[in-house]
Amino acid sequence: MRPFKNSPFGKSKRFLSIWCSVVLLITGCSDRQIFDETGLVTVVGYDHQKDGNIRGTIVMPSINPEAKEKIQLISSVGKTSKGIRDQANLQSDKRVLGGQLRVALYNETLAKQGLGSIVDTLYRDPSISSRLYLCVYEGSTYDLLTYPYKELGNIGIYMYRMIEQNVKGEKIPSTTMHEFFRAYYDHGIDPQLPYIVRKGDEIQIKGVALFRGDRYVGWISPKEAFLIKLIHGKFRIGSYDTAVPAEVFGKHVEHEKDKKKEVQLVFDTISSKSKIKLTKASPAHFEVSVKMNARILELTIPLKVDDPAILSVMERELEKEMEAKLQRVVKKMQAMDVDPVGFGIIYRANRRGMGKMTTNEWRKMFKEATFQFKVKATIIRNGVMD
Repeated sequence: MRPFKNSPFGKSKRFLSIWCSVVLLITGCSDRQIFDETGLVTVVGYDHQKDGNIRGTIVMPSINPEAKEKIQLISSVGKTSKGIRDQANLQSDKRVLGGQLRVALYNETLAKQGLGSIVDTLYRDPSISSRLYLCVYEGSTYDLLTYPYKELGNIGIYMYRMIEQNVKGEKIPSTTMHEFFRAYYDHGIDPQLPYIVRKGDEIQIKGVALFRGDRYVGWISPKEAFLIKLIHGKFRIGSYDTAVPAEVFGKHVEHEKDKKKEVQLVFDTISSKSKIKLTKASPAHFEVSVKMNARILELTIPLKVDDPAILSVMERELEKEMEAKLQRVVKKMQAMDVDPVGFGIIYRANRRGMGKMTTNEWRKMFKEATFQFKVKATIIRNGVMD
């Protein structure tokens, strides 16, 4: 006996089974078709052309197992990043999409003219993540991306991981597209991006590119970027090395031959926090207090690092060194007319009626501002001694 053979319930059940099978079949075919016909860009480079156009170079992984190259390179010229992608589609057998775009590179010449409009086009593309990393490259991004690297594999993924691990290690500031625009549109702070170079087969982060608004004006070393980050707020990882005359340790230097040397000290910054206080409005004067806990990882002459007197000398020397370096990096910022720390935001927040202060008004005040730094260092434990 088959009670449901001719019943409405039986017919509905058979129809539902057939309908699900058809949907699964269509969905499977659709996904496979999209994957086969899509080129997923991982990195794009932009170069300024003499005629005013922009050359864009994109890198996509090759999914064809018979292809000799693991990546596909396409270069095209246009006036906007959207126009460049449209031209790239005319050269590709796959639809070029930016959903997997990880890194966007801009050569110095283009960055000096301003990145606001070209980055804005990417920012408005809903398929592109705002977590995309932006970088400045010292030369031609076309040459960088088309260079025949031997060991790097997919250069887009390699560069993304290189930047990400240095951001997580607090070697450089986080520089996503979202963070670039947040600094660009805020009055009282300027954007900063990684400054990339190539040496032979190696790509490296040479420093941090500083911007006045959306225009690149120069770069600073990773050490200087560390100091800016130290002023800016809390710091949890990172490292810092310095050299001090051995004579500052006096009788604690056991060997006579070591007394004329410089002692190389390497510190690991475990934690730090800063406080910026506006103490005078015109001309602006800021007092910056930095408290940091660090451990000594390495030193180049034998010293009893468990001796409180020696640790006290190290702390005092580290404080003096940091205060002098912080003063120098701020003067460099003033000379370049850039404020990546955000002193302008603090000024606005502490001055009634300055909420509508323009960027140009702040730049004039920033050049005339003075700063006092007070660093309190505590060495909490020690590491290695050479």
